[in-house]
Amino acid sequence: MPTKMLEKLRSARHIGLVLVAALASGCGERPAAPRASGDGARNSAQGEGAPAHGSPLRATSNAGRFVAQVTPLAPAVPLNEHFAVELALFRADGTTPYTPAVVTLDARMEEHEHGMLRDVALQPLGPGRYRADGLLFHMVGAWQFHVDVTEGARSERAQMDLVLR
Repeated sequence: MPTKMLEKLRSARHIGLVLVAALASGCGERPAAPRASGDGARNSAQGEGAPAHGSPLRATSNAGRFVAQVTPLAPAVPLNEHFAVELALFRADGTTPYTPAVVTLDARMEEHEHGMLRDVALQPLGPGRYRADGLLFHMVGAWQFHVDVTEGARSERAQMDLVLR
């Protein structure tokens, strides 16, 4: 065989082995870094678990109409155990409580194209404040809280990144 053809075959074999090794490593074996946001709207928490109670994740919605704050109600977000968070919503000024017509909270692993294995129900606590129980992160890695607000025909989202180790 000509030398160039042998080089191409070796290169293709090497690429194939790299792909097989990458696929064999499996989903969730190592945490992925959260995607950076160009507008600074997303926050990121890294380290063992999540921020301590009192150290909330906070983000401005994509269109800038509201600010969402998610505070875990435990010292750290656990792996494979239920936990609760408090959700607080504010108008764009970041201080005035905001109670939209419809609000939902979810968490997803965007890089793995899946979310939590359960829906989250919000219990109102007061103007712009809600409690969510029974959240469950079943894998280590980069998670993203999604807070969706709907007023009439307009929907908007705030996202906050969290790396669970």
